[in-house]
Amino acid sequence: MLKLQKFMKYTEAMLIIILMSSFSLIHGQESVSDSTGFLPELKQNQNDSKFRKETYFFGGDLSLNDLDGTNDFIVANIDLLDVEKVGLKFSFVGGYFTSPKTSVGIRGTYKYGRNEQILEADFLNLAFNATTYKTQVLSTGFETHIFMRNYIMLGAKSHFMAFTETSVYFIKNNNYQRATRNPGKTDESISTILAVTNGIGAGTSFGISYYNDRRFAFEFQMGTTGLEILWKDIEKDIVNQGRSTKVTFRNGLSLLNFQVGFSYYFNVR
Repeated sequence: MLKLQKFMKYTEAMLIIILMSSFSLIHGQESVSDSTGFLPELKQNQNDSKFRKETYFFGGDLSLNDLDGTNDFIVANIDLLDVEKVGLKFSFVGGYFTSPKTSVGIRGTYKYGRNEQILEADFLNLAFNATTYKTQVLSTGFETHIFMRNYIMLGAKSHFMAFTETSVYFIKNNNYQRATRNPGKTDESISTILAVTNGIGAGTSFGISYYNDRRFAFEFQMGTTGLEILWKDIEKDIVNQGRSTKVTFRNGLSLLNFQVGFSYYFNVR
């Protein structure tokens, strides 16, 4: 596990270096090149851009779920017997060009995650002897991003364009946890925890579009990196535990936040 964590950190660091190098190269190419490339309309002159004011687009993307799947019941696992974990994130996006290289839009994202464990464990605030338990964590969430994108062509004679996306967004996550004893037999319910998180944030992300033709594009985008303010309400065994507030840093450069999708453009030149 330690080696895997080191590998993930190394990979994320390399991605940051590659992104920074790519954008440095882009600006260098813009200053010395005036050729038109694969898409004749994608010149460095904004007036000759493929896009124009009033161009609009719709699309969607898919990625792994990054919702918090923390199991608050477990203090120490004695023996982990079985794990079942799944998580996905779906987004729908629409935007409108205010200039040939700038667009504004909105993104709606739905998140779903489920984490089930069958184990022998000690439970927080529960004086039970070690036996077999089942914990279930169900996470759902929704985010709304209001964003602005800036586009840059990746060199002459290229199918690719890069973009930066800056956004403010609103968060709502629900995390439901349930612990039972003797799974598959008595399924005796021990405890439940419901955590509801609301928040706001602001951040930026990087992406690359591959244009298969004049209107259709595949998009590859990292998650949003920025700051968030989160308000979390917790209810344990139907008893309100109060609200907590925190400011946190959101790291969108993890491989788990990598998004793959498409966009279709209307009213292009």
